[in-house]
Amino acid sequence: MRNSENNYISRPSLTSGLTLHRNKLKALCHCLIALLLFGLAPRLSAETFLFLCAAEDADLVSYRVDSKSGELSEFDRLQLQGFGGTMTLTRDGKMLYVMTMVEVEGEKRRQSHVTSIAINAGRFEHRKTARVPFRSPAMQVDATGKNLLASDYGGRVGIWKIDDQRNCTGEALEEITTELNAHSIATDPSNRFVYVPHTKANAIYQYAFDPATGELTPLDPPTAPGPDKDHHYHEPRHYAHHPSLPMAFTANERGGGISSWNFDANTGALTLRETLSSLAPEWEEKNRFAGADIHITPCGRFVYVSNRDGRKLEEGEARGDSLAGFEIDPKTGKLKPIGRFLTGRSPRSFCIDSTGHFAFVACQLSDQLEVFRIDQETGELRRIGSYETGRNPIWVSPSQGH
Repeated sequence: MRNSENNYISRPSLTSGLTLHRNKLKALCHCLIALLLFGLAPRLSAETFLFLCAAEDADLVSYRVDSKSGELSEFDRLQLQGFGGTMTLTRDGKMLYVMTMVEVEGEKRRQSHVTSIAINAGRFEHRKTARVPFRSPAMQVDATGKNLLASDYGGRVGIWKIDDQRNCTGEALEEITTELNAHSIATDPSNRFVYVPHTKANAIYQYAFDPATGELTPLDPPTAPGPDKDHHYHEPRHYAHHPSLPMAFTANERGGGISSWNFDANTGALTLRETLSSLAPEWEEKNRFAGADIHITPCGRFVYVSNRDGRKLEEGEARGDSLAGFEIDPKTGKLKPIGRFLTGRSPRSFCIDSTGHFAFVACQLSDQLEVFRIDQETGELRRIGSYETGRNPIWVSPSQGH
């Protein structure tokens, strides 16, 4: 909106001079506001998308997310070569990297690849598929967009080069042997440190990270020990760093649980702080539950972990696959249980949208994608939608945020 008022004076006067300056300032403010709104308009009106990969069908699907209702509508689809796997997005949401496994003709083995895919307003554009030395159960692009961080269940950590065209080349910038069951991998917000939870070792390997070279240097100490193995809830699996507090959190695979960790911003070292069960009390003694994924709402107030129920159920016995929610004290970081919210079978992967209003759950063994609304006051979840997917939905990611 532009101020069109013109002020003409026949002779100088203090009052009229002040009026003129006031009007000019007012017009300038209006212009600045208009420019600001114009600049923000694309961001405010930008559509949100959700990306899901099904392992068995090798389908990559894009869904448009209704920002008010959370309703999903299929928007685009890309057939991948081989079997689909884990995914990671760049910080700007413009590139997606997908782990795929391709059967070797005439042999009983599969080769690991990373497919680089450009994202344009929710649509896929296949760029390049590159061989990589191992299958990674979890990957992450670092903040520079030049390094693809990968863990290997066989006991390795790797950094693969991303070229100037933003394609993963498969070139190993770093490869370190650790221990079996290196499960997930993540950086801290500063991009100076890398963390690799290991389930079998019940520890988090921790490294200093040089994004310019891809080099990893073990910290002192090189690992942060997990919860006592006499505890029902140990073996850190997936990792999430708090957006503002000097803390991190892990979903613990064995028995179903969550741990909080103190983070030293100077040294990068983690120290275990608190461990809670993510299960209902009647299930805590049953060891057939496995924790899987973990995510924190963008505001940092709530954290959720997924529980997979691996029990052989008796007739009439209820299944316990669920998301467990916890409130994070904004000053102390102490966890307070919110509740457990039932899902479809085996919620291996889930995510939270960039607004913190919706959680999307890929139910691996029931071939479902479920949508939950997050109560902004209590953190409680309410299921508002369920959608059929391809076979074995293995990973789900929002178009914005990590």
